Amino acid sequence: MIHCPNRDGFLKSYSTVGKNNLPITFARCSNCRGHWMNSFAANFLKEISVKHDTRQPDVRPGDGTHLAPLCPDCKAFLTRAGGDNIPHGIIAFRCPNDHGYFFPAGELTKFKAAQHAKLAYHTLWHIPLPSVASVLLAILAVIMLGSITAITATIQKKQSLQSNAQQLLVSQHALSPAAGTIFIAATTSIPAMVTVFISSTKTGPIPMESQNRTVHTTTITTLPPGIYEYFFTIFVNGKSVITDRYSIALTR
Repeated sequence: MIHCPNRDGFLKSYSTVGKNNLPITFARCSNCRGHWMNSFAANFLKEISVKHDTRQPDVRPGDGTHLAPLCPDCKAFLTRAGGDNIPHGIIAFRCPNDHGYFFPAGELTKFKAAQHAKLAYHTLWHIPLPSVASVLLAILAVIMLGSITAITATIQKKQSLQSNAQQLLVSQHALSPAAGTIFIAATTSIPAMVTVFISSTKTGPIPMESQNRTVHTTTITTLPPGIYEYFFTIFVNGKSVITDRYSIALTR
């Protein structure tokens, strides 16, 4: 059993499907109803997954009447999280050794609502975000959410169609959010259709889901440990180009 950062109960683990169909795991204390999770889960957890988080605790950590919360992993004191990615008035704590974030009861729901509102505002008004880190929590701030279309808007204006795939491919990322799972994201400089081919799998090219046809994502599950090579095929105006090869290692 793992103690809650508040030291008033034990954490129970939950699994759900987050944004982009990503597998998400997090923990909740049945006593104070606070949430403990890593930044990946906090960033990609759907709002609907936390709407049960409504009851406020009688005493909030860090208000002078309660001991500072402890990291369940390394037992270090958690510090109050702040910055452009956490709105004023929302209470969250982070481990100084990057083991995760703790949201007291009610705070995770408010954080997800604020995150969604900020993305919707910048998208609706076509205002570029100062940086991805201004809306995503630390560590995985380099991963673009599918809905952050404003980030690529300035790139689209500056670049025209070119035959070279590496000029069409602005960025690509691959990570393993859970055992046997690969999440791949690719951003193109102009609207396009994208497929990804992954070696050592029995599937052919995998069509990627797109937002505004510039941010493309897909998730592959139930893969055994090993090193996987992958490349993208980008389709624009009836023509296709193939990118360089990349690799990602899956461990147990």
